[in-house]
Amino acid sequence: MKKRIIVGLIAALLAFAFIGCAANPMLSEPVREAPAEAPAPAGEAQKGDVDYGGQAGDFQAIERLIIRNANLDIVVRDTESAVDEVNNLAEELGGYVIESSISEYQEGKEAYLRLRVPADRLDQALDQIYGLAEEVRRENVSGEDVTDEYVDLQSQLRHLQATEERLLTFMEEAEDTEAALEVYDRLQNIQAEIERTKGRMQYLEQSAAMATITLNITPSELAQPIEVGGWHPEGTLRDAFESLIRVLQFMGDALIVIIVLILPVLVIIALPLVGLFFLIRALVRRRRRKKKEE
Repeated sequence: MKKRIIVGLIAALLAFAFIGCAANPMLSEPVREAPAEAPAPAGEAQKGDVDYGGQAGDFQAIERLIIRNANLDIVVRDTESAVDEVNNLAEELGGYVIESSISEYQEGKEAYLRLRVPADRLDQALDQIYGLAEEVRRENVSGEDVTDEYVDLQSQLRHLQATEERLLTFMEEAEDTEAALEVYDRLQNIQAEIERTKGRMQYLEQSAAMATITLNITPSELAQPIEVGGWHPEGTLRDAFESLIRVLQFMGDALIVIIVLILPVLVIIALPLVGLFFLIRALVRRRRRKKKEE
């Protein structure tokens, strides 16, 4: 009887092992490498093969998504003319102006513009803007790599869509109204999450495809130093600051001389005098005691 039980257990273990191997293709088939190339999302990119961990579908060669931005502060001769040329430039390059404002002062007009141009033509746009400027006061060109976020969104979208398909199947097979309504509520949440994920992916694609340029335009009249009746307040401020530095420097030098030179000399001179003072006082007190004793 015991032998039959042992034989039965061994047979059961062998059956489970066989079923497990058949269910797992990774154990019965050789491992296949991921495809060398895969469809890439739209957008300005710096190409390179990137491996991403996770499911097998996440291993793919993807075009990197880089969101590029530029901030410029330029000085021009005529603000209105420069604004018109920037507007024409954006249109010629296939872009558009997002925001434009002009502030008027007695000395001239300042302008602020935000425009978007195709990311692969950003350098061309910047070169043409430099050509409009008499002076470029500030320039900052930056890039943000959002490839990792985009790949994560792709994986999340696949998972959500698979969940949506299962819920649709469950809802069709639901036997009562209560179960169907419960599945329907869950399905609505999943579909809303799918739309949010697609919207974020679309935003990243569009942001990478179009670079943003923020431009501050100052006329040369406003860029000149302030002068009223021959008075240059910035010069006065500079002179006052230099005078303060000189005073502080003198005080610091004087303190160093006192501590390093004068104070030790005074101590050396004072020590004999202090000793002589205490000696004389001791002698005087001694004589007074003697007179009292007599």
